Amino acid sequence: MNQFQFNIQEVLSLLGVFQCVYILVYIVFRAPNIITVFLPCLYFLVLGAAFFSDLSERYIGQAIPYYSIINWMLWSYGPPISALLIIQMAQSRNFPKLMEWGVLLFVPLALLVSVIITKSTSTEHCEYINKCSEFGDWLNITGMIAGALSLLMIWFQRDLFALLSTQKSGSERYWVILALVFVNIFLLTTYILALGREEYLENAVLLRNILGLSFIYLVNTSLLRIYPQTLILKNAKPQQDDVLSEKELQVAAKIENLLALDKIYHETSYSRSDLAKELDLSESVISRIINIYFQKSFPTILNERRVEDAKRMLLETDVGIKIISEEVGFNSLASFNRVFKEIEGRSPRDYRKNMIG
Repeated sequence: MNQFQFNIQEVLSLLGVFQCVYILVYIVFRAPNIITVFLPCLYFLVLGAAFFSDLSERYIGQAIPYYSIINWMLWSYGPPISALLIIQMAQSRNFPKLMEWGVLLFVPLALLVSVIITKSTSTEHCEYINKCSEFGDWLNITGMIAGALSLLMIWFQRDLFALLSTQKSGSERYWVILALVFVNIFLLTTYILALGREEYLENAVLLRNILGLSFIYLVNTSLLRIYPQTLILKNAKPQQDDVLSEKELQVAAKIENLLALDKIYHETSYSRSDLAKELDLSESVISRIINIYFQKSFPTILNERRVEDAKRMLLETDVGIKIISEEVGFNSLASFNRVFKEIEGRSPRDYRKNMIG
């Protein structure tokens, strides 16, 4: 029975696993669109697996030949996924660009470099590469470099952070982003702590568990604002006249909230069918409510809101017009210029120049 008694580090790892599962369940059930929360789900899935690998190392680590490498990869994927998650949070709903996903290659490249260097310099004859004493040090060095390069990518996207103040839950996401950056910086220092010091390895593991739990605690305090509960009204039936029922007026109010608070129009591909799914109603019911209550079509409502946000960003930030067009929900700069001119009578560039100048 003594082998099942957890030490302090394992207790922290167990708490980390439970907290990650809780956050995953919360996000999945509260988010209106599972695609928009893919990255946070991936982050907490990997973080939960990393906590579990620390928890189970004493029990199954010796039975799996490359267990230490798996454990290293799970923790090393924290900074690259964090970088992608930070970029998405800064953009509210938009996914990182395809080339930005290349940051995920840093970890396998770091592993490959460590294997090559160890095999070319080690004088030991190890049954498994991870049993060589130098290999662990090279993993720490290359893992730290991979993490640092991942965080460096955020620096090249710093223009995005100027938009946070104009977005829904911007301040909450700003502090989560800041905490995530610092957690990853401190996490990288644990590689230094364990470098060449086998006696400090246990302390390094304990420290990274504490850092992970601290970040999870901060995220838990912000979840309600970052991923608000989806509003649902079931079984509402359309009326045949032009007067909305009490239930339909409640739906209209929910649509107003989704526009004003959630800023659903920032999602480029958001459509009437997405709104219908989010409210658990048919498209015909949604169309009727929108036409009667707003006296406009749904695409018109979305474009007008996008242009209003764009006007504010043009005046309050120095961010490029192309980035603003993406942030407010247009799928191309051309469509942004066209819609903006249709509504405002001038191009975004002229609007910024005339209003500021």
